[in-house]
Amino acid sequence: MFFKGILFLLTFCWNSKKSYILFMIITQFVDATLPLVLVVLPKLVIDELMNQQRIEYLIMFLGGAGIVLLIGNLLSNFLHTQAFILKGDIFVDFRIMLSEKLAKADYESLENPEFLNTKERAYKFLYGDGQGFASVLDNFFNIISKILNFIGVIFILSTLNILVVILFIFIVLINSFVDARYKKKNVKLDLEKAPYERKIFYFSDILDNFQYGKEMRIGNLKDWIMGKYKNHINITQEFYKKSIKNNRKALFFSSLVQFLQQTASYVYLIVNVVNNQIGLGDFTMYFNSINLFNSSMQQVMNSIIEISRYAQYYEAVEKYMNIPTTLREGKNQTLMDSISYNIKFENVCFKYAGQESYALKNINLEIKSNEKIALVGENGAGKTTLVKLLIRLYNPTKGRITINGKDIRDIDYDQYMSLFSVVFQDYKLFSFSIKENIELSNNQPNNDIDIANVLEKSGIKTKIDSLDKGIYTSIYKNFDQTGFEPSGGEGQKIALARAIYKDAFFVVLDEPTAALDPRAESEMFRKFNELVENKTAVYITHRLVSVAFCDKIIVLNKGEIIESGDHGKLIDNNNLYAELYNMQAEYYER
Repeated sequence: MFFKGILFLLTFCWNSKKSYILFMIITQFVDATLPLVLVVLPKLVIDELMNQQRIEYLIMFLGGAGIVLLIGNLLSNFLHTQAFILKGDIFVDFRIMLSEKLAKADYESLENPEFLNTKERAYKFLYGDGQGFASVLDNFFNIISKILNFIGVIFILSTLNILVVILFIFIVLINSFVDARYKKKNVKLDLEKAPYERKIFYFSDILDNFQYGKEMRIGNLKDWIMGKYKNHINITQEFYKKSIKNNRKALFFSSLVQFLQQTASYVYLIVNVVNNQIGLGDFTMYFNSINLFNSSMQQVMNSIIEISRYAQYYEAVEKYMNIPTTLREGKNQTLMDSISYNIKFENVCFKYAGQESYALKNINLEIKSNEKIALVGENGAGKTTLVKLLIRLYNPTKGRITINGKDIRDIDYDQYMSLFSVVFQDYKLFSFSIKENIELSNNQPNNDIDIANVLEKSGIKTKIDSLDKGIYTSIYKNFDQTGFEPSGGEGQKIALARAIYKDAFFVVLDEPTAALDPRAESEMFRKFNELVENKTAVYITHRLVSVAFCDKIIVLNKGEIIESGDHGKLIDNNNLYAELYNMQAEYYER
């Protein structure tokens, strides 16, 4: 996994910004050269001072070294700055890649806690310790620089005693092994706390998000939400405390080993000087070499440990990136343009992930072109689930759905979705302008007249025209103090205008008028039915008097279709539909 993670990152960097790799390789050679100059230079100067004291040689040593260091430092600073800028661009590309995966994920995954926890762990690779994958890149290239230092220092120290080099390597390996164990424990703790951090972000969003503001204040929920918020913060603090304890133990062991190593090294060098086996110049060179060796070897091992630590984060990235997007994995056939599309449910069954019982059972249903269909039934009957299968938020567990005879799983996903315009009960408006909320991604520069027409048709144009900025008014106030805060009914009319504007072949209304009173809802359905006269429409509602005009009414109960037909037929059948209709009609007549 260590090399796999590195290869993944290098490949990604190469595809994103090739120049970053080249800059970093050159940087490592420059950074490796400068410390070696500082190791050898004092020996040359001291030897010259202790012997012939030739001024021209001293000037040459100092001047040459100064020029090398000046040019090297300037070049190193330039290369590091350029690499840092490029790394920022790579960071953006990496973040976009993770976000695109989330945007393309199956809708079912967004409701799956395991997927959401995997996502949170994958983002640890991006942001972990405030550095994320940037730390992996820095440490990998740091290894190259330090290995070059390491090679140069070994060559120098080997002229003293090769056994010293072997002993140093052995000591550093032991130290690094112990350090790796503690850091591995910290990664495990970091991954374990990811679900708690996700909940903290959720509670924080509840406190920050204006959409929860009214519920928070009316229900006096501050203490309740804050209690949950504080509890999860305290839980994560325990993880941080354990990590700090691990770091403290690792630091103590590392400091002890370093003290013993340096003490032994300096005593050994002093003994050699006293015995006239090496001179003061050699002493200075070996002394600096030992220090450089220690720091280089330690940094190499630390970099390897850090990369290994992030390798565990990479496992989450790999798992996250390989989560299948089953809804987009069909044969991607192109659906021929047609003036009519017929959809059939053939023995369709559906079960939600983790559930034992089926939400839909043996659904056989045909939706003909230009037909107006209503799905009715009590709560939990399966109406919304059926719509989710129709618009491909889910695939059937059993059976199939066809459009003009082709299995919809074989049709290009985006093309199929373009056939539908949907207004859900829990529709969402964005903190963009009213115009953008209606256009969505179908931005057109000169279509204000079209926008005005759909606003007129949805019954909210007068209200929008009364706003100072008209259709360019922002919805909500979180980015604009002059924004428009629509009421429930106004928001639904904007959502309906959006559906009209898309001009899709199929229109689905999943209880979008729940905030309206019965009379207004009935009028809205009838008006909308006129607007989609030449389209196929599917309505879901609990208020049966609102859909009596539909060509076909499908009655669901416990996930099954128990009756279907027009309003008159179902009333004559005197079954569940008639019972529910008469109950509601009696209520409205009072």
